[in-house]
Amino acid sequence: MYIIYDDFFLKHHTGSLHPEKGERLSCIKTSLKNWSNGPHLYWLTPARASLDIISLIHHPDYIRQIKHYSTLHKLINLDTDTVVSHFTYDCAVLAAGAAVQGIDQLFSTGAKSSMFFALVRPPGHHAFENRGTGFCIFNQIAIAAAYALREYKVERIAIIDFDAHHGNGTQHLFYGDQHVFFVSFHQYPHYPGTGTAQEAGIKEGKGYSLNFPFAPGTGQDCYLYALDQVVVPLMLKFCPQLVLVSAGYDSHAEDHLSSLKLTESSYNKIMKVVSSLSRICSRGRLGIFLEGGYNTDVLGDCVKETVKGCLDTSYNIDNLSQEYEGIDDGCRSLISYLSKKFGVIHG
Repeated sequence: MYIIYDDFFLKHHTGSLHPEKGERLSCIKTSLKNWSNGPHLYWLTPARASLDIISLIHHPDYIRQIKHYSTLHKLINLDTDTVVSHFTYDCAVLAAGAAVQGIDQLFSTGAKSSMFFALVRPPGHHAFENRGTGFCIFNQIAIAAAYALREYKVERIAIIDFDAHHGNGTQHLFYGDQHVFFVSFHQYPHYPGTGTAQEAGIKEGKGYSLNFPFAPGTGQDCYLYALDQVVVPLMLKFCPQLVLVSAGYDSHAEDHLSSLKLTESSYNKIMKVVSSLSRICSRGRLGIFLEGGYNTDVLGDCVKETVKGCLDTSYNIDNLSQEYEGIDDGCRSLISYLSKKFGVIHG
């Protein structure tokens, strides 16, 4: 797997009390570098994205606004949570460059791996065309999807988001687009207040947005049940040519920004399923982007388990139903509703 990273991302300063801080990347880097029994990981340093590519998603006026704010040598708040400081623009442009580099690697002849993990900040999935929200400046995963659609003529892309917070920016950007199937697992009600089960897309994109608004306290079994009963059959039918993941670890039981109950091993199991889908449908082409995750005591191991799950080629997706038990009535009702809404038929 390619790990796309640069220490330059640590320069995006958000203030001493802000949870989205550089230590997040430092602990992940340490965990992966110290993984003595792990496979060889190919570390790549990203280059800055061109403004033409960033403009595939973001309005030029917004891009110029972030660049201007970054010259002011002080903290500028786009909203109560989202901060621009001196190096924010350069970090965001570099993060967009990581998206481009990852896609180029996946479609490169002779590539060493069909997977990448972009360890970037600021995060991206709450960023809209003309505004940043929820810690996010540029939407890297959306840029990656738009770039793949344009540059490599990909026709079907799946974006799977397991951050604790609904990926409202990403959903909005592709809400009317049948080429991008967006799936989000998140706590609800919670920030940003979107991502209900009724939100399923509009116009040509109707039926291509799938939301799992999980109640506080939801754990691993419900995630695996949702994958087995809804996501896997829909993805096998859609058959994406590229799978992208917004990996947010604030869904961990020890992360204070949500009340979800995943553990390190949960991400391993989720990614075994997702990577299996990528091998079945997209020749293993899988790109992962770091989103949330703010407990640095567990974050490094969460990412390591994610990578381990991706690299487990022995996993049989047909055995997924054996991975969960004890589904509560609320989760069962939600999955039943979504199965009917999206026309999933079980034998």
